[in-house]
Amino acid sequence: MHLYIVKPCILLSLLLLLSLPARAGEPYFCTRPGRTLYYERTEAGSGKLRRTTTFEIDAVRQDPSGRMVEYLFTLRRPGGAALYGGAAKMQVEIAPDGTVRMDLGSTLIAMLQNLLPRAAFRSTGTRALLPPEMRPGDRLPDARCVVEGAGMKYRIDVTEREVLRPERLATPAGTFDCVVVREHKVERGPGRYRDTISDSWYAPGVGYVRHDTYDKNLRLETTEILKKY
Repeated sequence: MHLYIVKPCILLSLLLLLSLPARAGEPYFCTRPGRTLYYERTEAGSGKLRRTTTFEIDAVRQDPSGRMVEYLFTLRRPGGAALYGGAAKMQVEIAPDGTVRMDLGSTLIAMLQNLLPRAAFRSTGTRALLPPEMRPGDRLPDARCVVEGAGMKYRIDVTEREVLRPERLATPAGTFDCVVVREHKVERGPGRYRDTISDSWYAPGVGYVRHDTYDKNLRLETTEILKKY
């Protein structure tokens, strides 16, 4: 009979890996129906709560083109009042190779139709892609969309998308092995103009677990952290 003794350092490493909610090899989005992701966004410096964000994963549909994840997206004020008409039904496509393909136009339309349910909107543009394999220095494709309807026109441009580094990040929801992506985002439309740079920490099987926004001079404005998962 042979006895195998596991060294304490190896045992500790195994326990740490087992405790990590994120699983390598999964797409950078949550694909578990019934799972709810809750975030809080705070102002830099003061730590004042700016808003909360909730993703409720409703269903995952499989077809030849990949998987379609359906979810409810809700933004709330610090006091709990819902923004933009409450929960918006959204979806994201995951290609067979694990690439996450976010349609910026359909996401914006879901929010607008919450406010104007009888209005008709149309969108054109390209999707924001998150490949399953990302390494420091990789440049990701730009993403753009134009949404028109109800006498309004909105434009979103996401450019200068670059993978910065891998990083293990501790959050109130757990510790995650992430890849950090920086991008430049400009939003234009009636009552809306935003020009920001952001860093997002993406964990496989979860999506983003932290999102920092900066002004165009790279001064930190807000930080959003995953609080519950």
